[in-house]
Amino acid sequence: MTEIGKPAGEEGRGTGHRMDDLFVLIVAPEPLAATIAEEVARGLTGIAQVACAADAAEACALVAAHPERVVPLVLMTATAESPESTDTRIALLDEQAVLSRASVLLLTDRALHDDLSRSIDRDRLHAVMTYPWSPGILAWHARAQTVRWLSMHRPTDPRTRALVAADGRPVAQPESDLLRLLELDTHEVTTQLLAGVERVLGPRPRLLLPAGTRLIHEGVDVDAVLVVLRGRVALDHASPTGDLRLHHDSTGSVVGLLSLAQQERAFFTARATTEVEVVHLSFEQLDRALAVDASLGAAMAAVSIRALAKRLRRADQLQVEKTQLNHVLERERQQLSEALHLLEQARLDLVEQARYATLGEMAAGIAHELNNPVAAMLRATTYVGEDLERVLASHPQGRLASEIFAAERDRAPRSTREERAARRRLEAVLGDVGLAQRLFDAGIEDPDRARALAADPPSLDLVEAVAGIGSAVRNLEVASRRMCELVTSLRAYARPKGEPVVGVDLHAGLEDTLRLMAHRLRDVEIERRYGDLPPIRCHPGELEQLWTNLLVNARDALGDGPEGSGRIVLITDAPDTGHVRVQIRDNGRGIDPDILPRVFEPRFTTKQGAVRYGLGLGLAIARRIVDAHGGAIALSSRPGCTRVSVTLPVAGPPNDEDIET
Repeated sequence: MTEIGKPAGEEGRGTGHRMDDLFVLIVAPEPLAATIAEEVARGLTGIAQVACAADAAEACALVAAHPERVVPLVLMTATAESPESTDTRIALLDEQAVLSRASVLLLTDRALHDDLSRSIDRDRLHAVMTYPWSPGILAWHARAQTVRWLSMHRPTDPRTRALVAADGRPVAQPESDLLRLLELDTHEVTTQLLAGVERVLGPRPRLLLPAGTRLIHEGVDVDAVLVVLRGRVALDHASPTGDLRLHHDSTGSVVGLLSLAQQERAFFTARATTEVEVVHLSFEQLDRALAVDASLGAAMAAVSIRALAKRLRRADQLQVEKTQLNHVLERERQQLSEALHLLEQARLDLVEQARYATLGEMAAGIAHELNNPVAAMLRATTYVGEDLERVLASHPQGRLASEIFAAERDRAPRSTREERAARRRLEAVLGDVGLAQRLFDAGIEDPDRARALAADPPSLDLVEAVAGIGSAVRNLEVASRRMCELVTSLRAYARPKGEPVVGVDLHAGLEDTLRLMAHRLRDVEIERRYGDLPPIRCHPGELEQLWTNLLVNARDALGDGPEGSGRIVLITDAPDTGHVRVQIRDNGRGIDPDILPRVFEPRFTTKQGAVRYGLGLGLAIARRIVDAHGGAIALSSRPGCTRVSVTLPVAGPPNDEDIET
């Protein structure tokens, strides 16, 4: 490896940059590398030194051995005989951090390259030159690339200040008229254009126009341009929704030039938004000036390119804004759709709640209307039973009739197995299945008495008749009492909330709820483990709704398992003197641990489609009732055991705020 053009060491003052730390790296085989380095060194005099490496691997080793060096430019040769692709060689250089920031200039003798796609995609190829090259062009190009690198990465370097102006433009101006004009600002280019026109046509009059004046009209042929020297002009386009202002700051200094160039009618209406000073040039005048002074073509091109660049950038900006607005609009549309869905769901919930409220009012009314008739029926049944006892006492066999009637009226229900065993004992004594069945139906189970009645058919007929009457009276009394209890429970459930009630028995409320839910719990084993609870202050109706919601969930959790397998356990106790606790356990399938934290959320349900009503409000309402009473509710679950624990204060709700359920 060789180093060429090394200047005397010089330190930059106050900038932190060394004057001898820049190296331009030549990656090429000898003797081509020496030729390249010699010319490049001439172009980089006073800026950077030159170092050479035969290949990419040697270049990496060189920079690794001198970590203090900074490489702004790598010149790499490429030939058809090179075994590796150019992409691969550049990628190898980029493994060194100092080289990954350097510009890459490729010198090639190939007419076609198909091994540069990755480098271009990664923005790692900055210039391509062919060799052999014209004398001096390589030095000029290497210097230009190095200066550009300095302006981007070392703006405070003394070399940068000497080569680049404060506004970022190179001190050395381009040689072509077009590029030189493009280095100027719009006003300067316009001034030079107008000066050239006036050199040919003579001084042009300035036109002073007030704000609102239309310079060109949309849809009208354009046969002149207006050079704007002062003021602002906007370009508007008519649309079904009104005029759209597409350009204002990006209008450009020559109005009508693009329509004139395309020989089309004006696409915009150019309107002065402030007082403007313009020069009017007809097509013929402009043609005359361009024909006489060919240098005006570059000025016209510079003006057009600047105007097009501004409008293109404005169009791109509008497209970006349009895309962003579309995204925002799409997101808001989705949010609106979700809001409408929630609103519709809320409406359906309100309809359902109104339906339940109506059912509640109807149930309360029915309970009120049934209360007196059912009470009268129970009293009448009791009187009928008492009167029948007196009538039967007057019968010749009154003692036997009264005894059978009273026994049958008061007989407690027994299990099927107990009844079957009693009937078999009679069959063994009598040896007659039919007779044993008649005596069992009459309530006779004593063997001696059964044998005596079997021997006395008239007495057996009397016993059967009296037993039938006693059984009917018993059924009437049981049914009437059951109806009275249901009506009482329903009235308690539907009572207005009002003020908290003092001295409420929680067990009575639980039993009322079980009684009302008997139709749903008839195939479920209910186990009661009631402890000693003090009466509490509460809203009884609200608590009965709480027990109902919890029992409904427990029953639904049992599913449709084998008959008799479902089991719900009610446990009550007092954890301390100020609180009571009710636990409801079931042996159902349990709750998925993933959804367990969400079960108290409003409208969260796992029953949608599984049961008739699955609004997802049961546990949410339960929590609100418990919270309003100043209590706590907790739920734990695993397969085969789900437990809900409700703890309530004996003193009742901390205040009398409404419980919105």
